Amino acid sequence: MNLLERYKKRKYSQKFPSLYDVFELGDRVKRIYKDENGDIVEFKGIVLAIDSNSMEIYWDTQDGKYRPVGMNVDFTNCPVEEVFTGTKQYTPIEKDKKY
Repeated sequence: MNLLERYKKRKYSQKFPSLYDVFELGDRVKRIYKDENGDIVEFKGIVLAIDSNSMEIYWDTQDGKYRPVGMNVDFTNCPVEEVFTGTKQYTPIEKDKKY
């Protein structure tokens, strides 16, 4: 089995819990963004929609400020893999423990 076949097998065999089991509509969530300069920005938002493959979030807070000038993130539709593993620049999405 070559490297590409092993990668595909590992990627598609990875199981994630159901989004319905972890999140509910209206949950407050957060994630951290790290840019290429190493600057860190924390986004918080609310879960608007959930289906079996993705979750839609309205991001309304950046670094503790409600919709500051220059905030360029608002609605995102995150696939299940991105929710649980994050991306190169974003951490996984987690519930905001404060609420």
